[in-house]
Amino acid sequence: MGRRRGSASVLPILLVLGVLGVVVAVLAVWPLLAARGERRTALRPATATVVESRPCGARSARDLVSVEIDGVVRQAPFDGCGHTRGQKLAVQVPADAGADLVVRPAGASDSELDDLAQRAYWVLLTLAAVAGGCYGVMLHRRA
Repeated sequence: MGRRRGSASVLPILLVLGVLGVVVAVLAVWPLLAARGERRTALRPATATVVESRPCGARSARDLVSVEIDGVVRQAPFDGCGHTRGQKLAVQVPADAGADLVVRPAGASDSELDDLAQRAYWVLLTLAAVAGGCYGVMLHRRA
């Protein structure tokens, strides 16, 4: 006289998975919604020369580079560390270089918003794959 598993036992599981999926989706997209009004900084390519190299042991270690901006050679911190003195680097500099100029590597994304969007895409893709796998397992058990 064992109890048979019916569709009534699957419903709470699907409900919990659905709520969990909504929570994960909201947590993945929330930073994007919070940063929606963020101003993007236009970047332009340049070539920089390492003036002073700093070891990468410190948390905010940045090399000091020399870069030509609008015909004026300026020294600025580079968002990286451990390069050799005199090394030429392909970099990106802000179009409106102010007093707090930080030079970024050429392969860097334009803004942190792009990084957040990429993270949200991967989280949502993973969530969709897990949901599809769970649905497949559920259909396989019913057959």
